[in-house]
Amino acid sequence: MAPRVIPAPGVLPDYKRDAREAFECLQAGGVIIVPTDFGYGIMSASNEGIERAFNAKERVYGHTLGVIGSFRAFENLCTLPPEKMEMIRVLTVDMDQSLNTVAPLKKDHPMLAHLTPENRFRVTKGETLGMNIGESPFLRELGHLNDEADQLMVGSSANITGTGQKLRVEDIEPKVFAAADLVVDYGLQRYHRYQRSGTILDVENMRILRIGAGYEIFRERVKKWWGYDLIPDPVNKTDTVGVSHSIKTDYAETY
Repeated sequence: MAPRVIPAPGVLPDYKRDAREAFECLQAGGVIIVPTDFGYGIMSASNEGIERAFNAKERVYGHTLGVIGSFRAFENLCTLPPEKMEMIRVLTVDMDQSLNTVAPLKKDHPMLAHLTPENRFRVTKGETLGMNIGESPFLRELGHLNDEADQLMVGSSANITGTGQKLRVEDIEPKVFAAADLVVDYGLQRYHRYQRSGTILDVENMRILRIGAGYEIFRERVKKWWGYDLIPDPVNKTDTVGVSHSIKTDYAETY
């Protein structure tokens, strides 16, 4: 059966309403496809749903998944020196920076207790946890609802492994689309011009594991306020900024 898609035709997006529906689908053990700044993601909170999404993506042993949640969830799950924790809070909460992190996991954390050994292996590596802190209004609201329910959401990009980010729902492969119970369609996503997934930061060691969409902004902020000189983006350079052009339309003469 095809997944239900919201908002329905003719209905405007409402992030609180739509996040509530996504949350209720998760609570029922379902799989959701939802918008993120870097493209659409496929997520679940149940072991069966996580397995279904993993298989739809054609992942194999050794491929990873991540926890997706709020800064509150990150702070609850991970252990870092206060200055590092505050850095992540400022970047994500105060500066609206969506970010993928790898950080030390609090030992035997109860929120991971329900995961099967296979799913725990997919979201952890040794004593570290991979987590996406999403900061769009929709993901913040969904994260808040999950936090209140002590619910752990696990997922990855909504695509077959190796095929690249899907920035519109229409571009998601039928096999992946059909694995979902609910799809939240918010149209073309913010960082579509990059054609990249998100940056991954090893927070403990301040190393970049993957340069992603919007990395040059993230790098500048980290250097400006915390003094870390991370590796530069070889493509999107910021040695010259402020040089750009706009395109005037035929209507510009009337203004």
